[in-house]
Amino acid sequence: MSPDQSTVQVIEQVKEKETHSKQTVSFILALHNHQPVGNLPEVFSKAFEEAYAPFVDVLYRYPSVKAVLHYSGILLEWIEKNNPSFLSILREMVERGQVEIMGGGYYEPILPIIPDSDKKGQISKLSHFLQEKIGAEVEGMWLTERIWEPYLALPLSQAGIQYVVVDDAHFQELGLKSEELTGYYLTEEQGYPLKVFPISEKLRYLIPFEKADKTMEFLSRLAARDEDTVAILADDGEKFGVWPGTKEHVYDEGWLEDFFRLLTKNEDWIHTTTFKEYLENHPPKGRIYLPAASYREMKKWAGGFWRNFLVRYSESNRMHKKMLAVRKRLETVPRGEAYQRAQNLIWASQCNCAYWHGVFGGLYLNFLRAAIYENLIKAENIIVRENHAHDNWLEVKIEDQDYDGFQEIVLNNEYFGLLLSPDKGGSLWELSYRPAAVNLLDTLTRRQEPYHDDLLKQDVELENEGKEVTTIHDKFAVKEEGLKEYLIYDRYPRGAFMDHILPLDLELEAFSRGDYEEIGDFLLKPYEASVEHEHGRATVVFNRRGKIEGQGELSIQKIVSLEASSHDIMVRYNIKNEGNKSLSFRFGVESNFAFLAGYASDRYYHIPDRKIEEPHLAGKGQEEEVTEISIFDEWRNFNMSLRFSLPARLWRFPVETISQSEAGLERVYQQSVLVPNWEVDLQPQASSSLEIKLSINS
Repeated sequence: MSPDQSTVQVIEQVKEKETHSKQTVSFILALHNHQPVGNLPEVFSKAFEEAYAPFVDVLYRYPSVKAVLHYSGILLEWIEKNNPSFLSILREMVERGQVEIMGGGYYEPILPIIPDSDKKGQISKLSHFLQEKIGAEVEGMWLTERIWEPYLALPLSQAGIQYVVVDDAHFQELGLKSEELTGYYLTEEQGYPLKVFPISEKLRYLIPFEKADKTMEFLSRLAARDEDTVAILADDGEKFGVWPGTKEHVYDEGWLEDFFRLLTKNEDWIHTTTFKEYLENHPPKGRIYLPAASYREMKKWAGGFWRNFLVRYSESNRMHKKMLAVRKRLETVPRGEAYQRAQNLIWASQCNCAYWHGVFGGLYLNFLRAAIYENLIKAENIIVRENHAHDNWLEVKIEDQDYDGFQEIVLNNEYFGLLLSPDKGGSLWELSYRPAAVNLLDTLTRRQEPYHDDLLKQDVELENEGKEVTTIHDKFAVKEEGLKEYLIYDRYPRGAFMDHILPLDLELEAFSRGDYEEIGDFLLKPYEASVEHEHGRATVVFNRRGKIEGQGELSIQKIVSLEASSHDIMVRYNIKNEGNKSLSFRFGVESNFAFLAGYASDRYYHIPDRKIEEPHLAGKGQEEEVTEISIFDEWRNFNMSLRFSLPARLWRFPVETISQSEAGLERVYQQSVLVPNWEVDLQPQASSSLEIKLSINS
């Protein structure tokens, strides 16, 4: 494809303005390539075949076009195992000076939210890999999601990093205009210097979505400014083949070939270069201190500041604070082989993608969250085995683990890791089963997201077929019909052993959609708590005295107990009418359990001596007179059972979210809800008791 007439005219005007020297522009093309920990194998393969490999194949055929490439350590491990010859090609391109390889955090963490030693450790791990496997000497690094906080200059400089790239939006917050950002700047923290390059948002939207000559026109305008200018495109490599429609556009229709051909044809005034090469030949534009920021779209998703995701999504915060808790425990292990194995698992758990949500699935993808917990639990397993010489052990801790200002109660034994919250009704918020390295309370609350309004307002064709390629930031599509029916929002976060006081006539359908009112004040309300730990048994006693609307006062005592080396968690309820009037209500105990797949045949409900309609975990139904129900997970080879001392009416239903991905809005199974409930009639000062036993076995 040749430049259009207007582009040719602009280029000619540049040539006519030459005086003592030819006017030029430096152009840096940098691609960041990454797949998260826990992503599906077929996603790795598809991304490699449709984006990573074909891009390098085209680039290889244009040796005069220079580029900067970054690959996360996770992706490099997969490439080394599945396509090792690709690393040889990269080595050759590095040796001939065509490609610079950027470093970064090995597992692609959000650097500001992990300990400084982990920042430096992950950077060092990736730098060593790149030097050994590709022969690349790392000088700069890809900053995950371009999330910058001023303090980062210190640990990055200490890790041997000389430069980073951030968006021009970071500079604009200081009042600088895009057209002023013609080079790099220097910053420092406590006397440790770091060079900072600005990424052009204009180029992010031009490449590769507009015709190649549109980028040439943009570069020619920069060259006409009579100053030494650098234009930087640093963005996701997945937009060159993985994003919807880009494979056909970039490769099949020849966009990338056209672009490289134009760069080669105009190399007399467009100098493709690398960050390392540019630094060697150009001084900084000045000193600068950037505020905490990210790229424009990320700031919108986060509400301005990335760490706000830890406030907006309690699930993200729980993962993060679990990571910090396990990281602290690592220091109780002597430095050695066990320490190194646990440390690497913790680093893997710091992979950023499951901690936030924007245009990609992120936090809403249950398998990404599950991978974070799997690595954390495996790391914790190593740590506790180093700390306990025998199997018959039990730990009890009282601490504010999630940093909300209220203390939680942590119980650990050989099989379980539990996190109980007195402030939230004595409910359970972590149920980690160590043998399978799974947290069954890796649940998600259904929240209203901005793109839900788009779904309600617009009639869109399935997959938006037939539309021309566009950036995913401008794309709206749905992956199945009827999604509006699933737009249900939860009024409370979803854990386990949550106490409901309900009307007697409440039905499953209304409860599952949240179309009802609690008639008591117990659900997730503060309970008083006391803890006993003796003779290999931990007992936590929760108490609350509350009211039932229009009836009187009620007290609930909930006793949770765990023994060393036990597969069972015992929960006993003592319910008492504290008033002088009779009370009638339905008492329900809600628990949410995350099993990853709602419709898989190898994960299902089982009630002894009874056939269940729709036994898959996305099934919905009501069963009467139930004393036991099990969930079998044949994929991960364990089963969980709940046993009730009193026959219960049992409600079960799935929690499914509507979230955004690069291909459109999609429905995702998050967890299954079990609510055993009982009709309770209590005369004045009368009481009633029941027990629930939760067991997990491999």
